[in-house]
Amino acid sequence: MTNETEKFDFLILGGGSAGYAAARTAHNLGKRVAVVDGAAELSGLCILRGCMPSKTLIYSAEVLHLAQQGDVFGFKGGNPVADMQAMQQRKREVIREFSEYRKEQLEDGRFSLFKDYGHFRDLNSVELSDGKILRAEKILISTGSIIKTPDLPGLRGCSFKTSDDVLDLNYLPEECIVLGGGVVACELAQFLARVGCRVVQLQRSPYVLKEFAQASSKTVAEALRDNGINLMTICSSIF
Repeated sequence: MTNETEKFDFLILGGGSAGYAAARTAHNLGKRVAVVDGAAELSGLCILRGCMPSKTLIYSAEVLHLAQQGDVFGFKGGNPVADMQAMQQRKREVIREFSEYRKEQLEDGRFSLFKDYGHFRDLNSVELSDGKILRAEKILISTGSIIKTPDLPGLRGCSFKTSDDVLDLNYLPEECIVLGGGVVACELAQFLARVGCRVVQLQRSPYVLKEFAQASSKTVAEALRDNGINLMTICSSIF
């Protein structure tokens, strides 16, 4: 163990998309920057388990959805079906390309990269697991997020899947229930429906995307139902 201290202008906890963007900006302003990230695989939540995998799979499902409507676009081509393993392989290739590029950016020498975990000692210092202390005028917490399982009666006794699990599906479920009407729930409900799963989506308020404009919520709800989703909304006052 060591009590060595190193000083920086700007310290970032987390080397994901937000952390890297902040580090790059600070470096361009002439600041001495440190990035601390102890994850087994660098590049962050967005690339590994968020936007990148979800949008890749959603786009595959959109292409499949359009291909199944040949008569609308003026061509004949049978009835294509989803190959979940092939979709997952394409997703992994896309993620690997972006992840390798992000790791190169983090390790190109512009920043001091510490592949470690740290905890705060005070407002301006972080101690790493090996005892090294990093001090900085400003510290940004950019540690991403983790899955939170809602405390619903009976849920923990069921075989359920989180959004992370759905993004790794290599088989097509016959049917599923999607709990929630937020952005992630709506995206994954449409994805599952378009690849051929029978989907029931439950939202415990009058509208999906309840934090958005009501007109937007209605438009999205119509699109989900047009995709064959059995969308059921419930007045929140019941709860």
